[in-house]
Amino acid sequence: MLVTVETGLLSTIRKNKTKDHLNKEDRSYQNTRLSIQLSLNGLSFCITDKVSQELIEVQRMRFSAPLSENELKGTLRQFLESHHVPARSYESVVVIHSNALFNIVPQALFDPSKLNDYVKFNAQLLPHDELAYDTIAHKDMLVVYVPFTAANNYIFDCFGPFDYKHHVALHLEELLSIEHDASEKACYAHIDQGTLNLTVIKNKKLQFFNSFQIGSTEDLLYYILFSLEQLELDPKEVHMLFYGETTEAEPYYKKALQYLNHCSIYRPSFTQKIPAHLMDYHFDRIILNA
Repeated sequence: MLVTVETGLLSTIRKNKTKDHLNKEDRSYQNTRLSIQLSLNGLSFCITDKVSQELIEVQRMRFSAPLSENELKGTLRQFLESHHVPARSYESVVVIHSNALFNIVPQALFDPSKLNDYVKFNAQLLPHDELAYDTIAHKDMLVVYVPFTAANNYIFDCFGPFDYKHHVALHLEELLSIEHDASEKACYAHIDQGTLNLTVIKNKKLQFFNSFQIGSTEDLLYYILFSLEQLELDPKEVHMLFYGETTEAEPYYKKALQYLNHCSIYRPSFTQKIPAHLMDYHFDRIILNA
């Protein structure tokens, strides 16, 4: 039986059994934080030294086609074991769940006894699905979602109790903390592992957020232009900031420049030091804030 405990921003997973998770072959990682990102389109992890705040290792795996949730657990095990991750001890572990099984709920309308009601119109819920929620600090909203339960159970078996959160909470905390021009709407396009997360903010308040699966530059352009039309925003006037697995040289960015007059690259804030040998490694740096 799983027990999900609300701890402010993060949910904590525990089981009704005890296990010595510190009996590892390699104890040199005990002052580190392990962050794991789960998605049906790919996996990644990074390890950070909590004392020096230096990034030690980052790895990622992309899938040629989306996995089923049943396949995710086995693939995660193979991915982590191939990099000897379960053989080490970590001071803390956090897991980021990236999927479309979520909804953003205003604090005033939230009732923890009705989690199913918030998600059932966005996803087909199964009887055994468990739900969780993350509170967006100081923003009077929550993200209610369906985590990857089988993957959570495997991670617990490896490392013991850990924290987890949804990727939407991670993005909203970052973007809603930025000082924007009060008279303009700030638009952000996050691209990672075949997913576009589109966010629009005005006066530090969320105006729009949605996730789309994309497989081509045409997909990207369609969802951006359609969303802007629904929001009555002029593509020639709006300033679109791209982040995630996007650079000025990427086809996605170049395609957007053909239809959007004002585009730039946004670099999420983080405190970790990235060593020279990892500086050019292509990974989504927002996971460093988990």
